[in-house]
Formats: sequence, structure tokens, C-alpha cells
Amino acid sequence: MSGTISPEPFVWKDEYKVGVKAIDEHREKFFGIINNLKKVITEKDCRIQVSDIFFSLVHYAEHYLINEEIWFKESGYSGFSKHKESHNNFIERIIKFKEDYRKGKKEVCEDMYFFLENWLINHILHYDTEAVEWLRERGVK
Repeated sequence: MSGTISPEPFVWKDEYKVGVKAIDEHREKFFGIINNLKKVITEKDCRIQVSDIFFSLVHYAEHYLINEEIWFKESGYSGFSKHKESHNNFIERIIKFKEDYRKGKKEVCEDMYFFLENWLINHILHYDTEAVEWLRERGVK
């Protein structure tokens, strides 16, 4: 992938909240992960610091994505299968980044950043926001 990575962090805003406390907390944590990655890339330190990023992403997947899937499944969300597939694709991509890192691929940090930026914008801020409305309509807070 190509593009420019701005050193400016993504700023968490109240407008990103969806009104479900656990989801809002995990969204904000994801902002921290992507900002950490951005920081180590711009400081030219990613090859050394990337293991912390991988750890954070595994934690995100194990705690946030799985919990979200449980909520959607238990609530009878009609888009559950598609949503779960999206999460599985995310996990598979992170595993691939880790493999690329182990193989010494030079652009792994930048490629991962652009993938996470896309995930933030398209999945978290758009797709999840629409899906979480389902939960809020069923009283999840």
C-alpha cells in the first residue's frame, strides 16, 4: 500500500460514541492502538515496537470482537453472519501481518497502519455504528 501517514493522532470525539458503554470503551482503545502504531512508524521505530502493537490487536480481537459477536448473536441481529465474517477477515489479516513481520517484510508496519485506518473508518465508525443501533433498540446500554 502507499500513502502518507500523518504524525497527527486520531482524536477521540464524543460524536464517535454509540451509547453502549462497553463498545464505546473498546472503540476508544482502538484509537489508542492505531495512534501507537502511527507514533512508532513516524519515529522510525516500528520494527522494534511492533510486537506491542500485535499484542494490543490480539487483545482487541479476543475481548472486543468476540464480545460484540456474542451481543449480536444473542440479540438475533440479522446481519450477524456478515459481521462475524468481517471480524474473521480482520483476524486473518492481522495474522498475515504478523507472518510478514517474521519474514522481514519491510513495509509491514505501514501496510498494517493503512489496513487499521480503513478498519477504523469503514468498520468501526460506519458499519459498527449502524449495527450497534440494533443493540440500542433492544435496550443494551
